[in-house]
Amino acid sequence: MAPNMNNKKRSAPSNGSAGQSKKPRVNDSKSKSKPNAKDFKGKGKAPVGNKKPIKTYRNVEEKVVAAPKRKLPLTATAPAHANNDEDDDEMDVDGSEEESEDVEMEQEALNGDERDGAQAGEPKQRMSKAEKLALHATQPHRTTKLPSHPLLQDKLLPLWEEARKADITKEERQAAIKQLWETVKGRVAEVARGHKGGRVLQTIVKYGGKEERDGVAAELEGQYKTMMQSKYSKFLMSKLIRHCHTVRPKIIAEITPDVPQLLFHSHACGPLSDFFELYASPKEKRLLVRGFYPKEVLLFDGVGVGKEAAVNVVEKAQEKGKEASEVKSLEKVLDEMTEGKMRERVLEELSEKVAHVFNSTQKEALAQEIFHRVVLEYLTCVYKFLSPEDADKKMHELLESSLESLADIVHTKDGSAVVREFLARGVAKDRKSILRVLKPHLEKLCKDGEAQTVLFTAFDVVDDTKMMGKAIISDIGQMAGGLAVDKQGRKVLLYLLTPRSSRHFIPSTVAQLKQADEAAAKTSKKDKDVRRKELKDVISPDLIKLVEEQGEQLLRETGSSLLVAEILLSAVGDKSKALEAVAQPLTTPYPNPAPVDSDADPATAHILDLGYAVRTYKTLLAGGRFSTATNTVEDFDAELQSRFAQLFYRNITSREAGGEQNLVNIALGNATFALVELLSALKDDKQKLSDIKKGLCAPHVLPDIEKSWRKGAKPLYEALSAL
Repeated sequence: MAPNMNNKKRSAPSNGSAGQSKKPRVNDSKSKSKPNAKDFKGKGKAPVGNKKPIKTYRNVEEKVVAAPKRKLPLTATAPAHANNDEDDDEMDVDGSEEESEDVEMEQEALNGDERDGAQAGEPKQRMSKAEKLALHATQPHRTTKLPSHPLLQDKLLPLWEEARKADITKEERQAAIKQLWETVKGRVAEVARGHKGGRVLQTIVKYGGKEERDGVAAELEGQYKTMMQSKYSKFLMSKLIRHCHTVRPKIIAEITPDVPQLLFHSHACGPLSDFFELYASPKEKRLLVRGFYPKEVLLFDGVGVGKEAAVNVVEKAQEKGKEASEVKSLEKVLDEMTEGKMRERVLEELSEKVAHVFNSTQKEALAQEIFHRVVLEYLTCVYKFLSPEDADKKMHELLESSLESLADIVHTKDGSAVVREFLARGVAKDRKSILRVLKPHLEKLCKDGEAQTVLFTAFDVVDDTKMMGKAIISDIGQMAGGLAVDKQGRKVLLYLLTPRSSRHFIPSTVAQLKQADEAAAKTSKKDKDVRRKELKDVISPDLIKLVEEQGEQLLRETGSSLLVAEILLSAVGDKSKALEAVAQPLTTPYPNPAPVDSDADPATAHILDLGYAVRTYKTLLAGGRFSTATNTVEDFDAELQSRFAQLFYRNITSREAGGEQNLVNIALGNATFALVELLSALKDDKQKLSDIKKGLCAPHVLPDIEKSWRKGAKPLYEALSAL
C-alpha cells in the first residue's frame, strides 16, 4: 500500500527535544544560590533562593547535532544551494520534484508542437495549468518503469515514513531503521540514484549503526565518483563521508586522480568540498590535494601510485597502534629533489593547473578551500625554490590571472593567506589593484574572521595612508555602527586602534599576520609606527562620534563595551561629548534592593548591573588598562581619569538619580568595584571624598557594606575604612 504523502512536514514532537521549552525550576530549601530580590533588602548574607533541577538519565534531552556547513564566499548573494547537504529530511517526499520535471518536459514538447503549428499558419493554443496537470495524470510516471519502483513504493517508503518521524523514541527509530535496511539490502545501488531512494538511504546512514552504514557503503563500492556526479546521490555521498569513517580511504583512492575534474563538476563539487573542509583529517586533506600534483611528485611523496597505496595510508592512520607512512607535502617533496630542472617542471605544470581554474568560466571551483590550499602551496614553493627574480615573475603572473577573483577566495584560511602574500610581496600598484577589487565587498570583508586578516595586512603594508584613508578607512568609519555590534566586525575597528594587541587578538591570528612582515620589509618603506598613527588619526573622529551617538547602546553589549573603552583610551580627538554620553546612563536611579540575577536582561537592567559595563567604567576610572603582569595601569591617561571621575560622581549623586541615597544603593549593589576605582581617582579631591565618607561611612551603612555578600564589597569596605 502506498504511503500517505500529503503531509509534507514531519509531525511535531509531543515530548521530544524539538520545540520543547525549558523545564521550570524546582524550589529546594537546601539550595545555596544567590538570594531572591523580593526577600532581600541588599544587606547581610544571601538567604536561600531557587535551584536548578539536577539532570538525570530520564530528563536529559537527546541533542541532535546539526550538520556543519561550508562558508560562503564574499561574492555569494544567496544562501548555499543544495550542494552543501540535503539534511534533516525536511524536503517534500511526494515526488513533486519528479512530477514537475515531467510537466516541464511535456510542456517543452507541447511548445515544440505549437511552434510547428505556428510555422504552418495555425493559431497558437496554450494549455492552462489544470489541463497540463490533467494530461500529466493520464500518462504513466517514467519512474514506474524502473525495476526498483515496486520495492520503493510498496515497502521502503512506508517504512521510511515511520523511521523519519521526530516524535518516536530512540529504540523505535532503531527498530524501524533495522527493518528498512533488511528490506533494501542487496539492492542499494538500484535505489540510490533516484530522489526518493536516495532519501531512504540517507536516513539509514544518518540514524543507522555501524552495520547499516558499512553495508550501504560496501554495496556502492566502485561507484563513489559516479555518485558524486549524480543530481540526487551526491547527498548520500555527503552522508557517507560524514558518518562512515571506514569508507573514506576507498573514497579518497577512487576520486583523488580526478579531483580537478570533480571540482569543476556542478554536482560533485559539493560533496568533494564538504569532505575536504568539514570532515577530512590533516592526512586525508593531503591525500586529496595530491590530485593536483604532477606525476613526478606522486612518485616521491611517500604514498606511491595507485589506489591501494592511498587506501593503506589512510587505514593505517585510522588504526591505533599502527605506524602510518608519512604523506609529504609539495614543499617537502621538492626539497628532496636534487635536480633543479625537475622542480621547475613541477612548478610550471602546477602553475598551468592553477591558472586554468582562475581563468575558467565555472566560478564555483574558485570558492573551494581545496583549491586555495593548492594555490598557497604553489606560491610558497615558488619563493622557496626559484630565484627572487623568477619568483616575483611567477607571483605577478598568478596575481594577474587571479586578480578579479580574489574576492572569491579570501573567506578561507588558505585563500586569505594567498591574498596576504600578494599584498606583502607586491608593489604599490599591485596593492592598489587588490584593494580596488575587494572594496565592493568591504562590509563582508570586515565581518568575516578569515577575510578581515587581509585588511589587517593591508593596514600594515600600504604606505599610501592618504589613499587608504579615502578609499577604505572612511568607508569603514561610515559603517562603524554595524561593525561595533558584530563579533568579527568590531575587530577591524580594534585593529586600527590597537594593532595586534593580545587583549583582542588570539596568538594564532597575530602569528599569521607576522608571517608577512619579512616580505613586507622589502616592499614597504614607511615606518610602521608612523603608518599606524596616520590610520588611527583617520578613523578616530568616526569612532568618537559613534560613542557620542550610541554610547549607552554599546555599553549594554558585551563585546562593544570593550570597544567603547578602547575608543575612549586610544582614539585621537576631543572626547568630552563621548564621555558625557557614556556617563549619561548613570543618572538613572539604582534599584533598592539590588537584583541578584547574574544574567540580567541587557535591554532593561540598570547599566551598573551589567558586569561588562561596570568593567568599562572601572577601566575609565583607572585611566587605562590594568596589567596583572606588571601590577600597573598601562598607557595611563591622568586627564581622562580625572574628567571621567568627576562625571561619574556628578551623575550618580545627581538629583535625578536620587542624590546621596543612590550612592548608598550602589554601594550595596553590584558595582562596588567601580566605587573602589572612583575613590582612587578622587584621592586629590578632598571635598568629594568628604561627601562620600559622610554618606557611606554612616553607622547605618558601613556595617551593611561589611556584611554584604556582593563581589567587591570587602575591597570597598577597606577603602572606606581608610578614609
